[in-house]
Amino acid sequence: MVVHGGYGAPLLEAAQQLVGPIDLTLVEARFGEPPGELRGRIAQAVAGADQGQGVLLITDLCGSTPANICQAQGQVHGGSELVGGLNLAMLIKLSTCDRGRPAHALAEELRGTGVRSIQLGSDLPQRES
Repeated sequence: MVVHGGYGAPLLEAAQQLVGPIDLTLVEARFGEPPGELRGRIAQAVAGADQGQGVLLITDLCGSTPANICQAQGQVHGGSELVGGLNLAMLIKLSTCDRGRPAHALAEELRGTGVRSIQLGSDLPQRES
C-alpha cells in the first residue's frame, strides 16, 4: 500500500481495529521526497512481497507519482496489478480475500468493494434520529 503523506498508518490501524491484523507493507510517500528515493523504497517493498505470483499494489491516487512508480514496478514483477483510489472498505475487504488468488483477481474484488462503498446520503433510506 503506497499513500501520500502520513495518513497510511492511521488508515491501516483503523482497519485493523475493525478486523484484526492485515498482512501488507505500507510505504508512505513523503511530500518533497525525490522520486528516485520513493522508487527505491517501493522497489524494496515489492521485491520483499513478490513470491513469484505477482504483487497487488494499492495506491491512494491514480495518476500520481507513487501510482506511476507502482505501475512501473508491477510491470517488472509479472502478474502484478495496481489498484488506485484506496478507501477503508477496500482494506477491510483485503483482510477477508483469498490471498492465494492472482493479483488481478484480488484487484478486481477490491475495486468492486471500493465502488460499492461510495454512496450518496440522499440515496440511503431515511432514518429517524
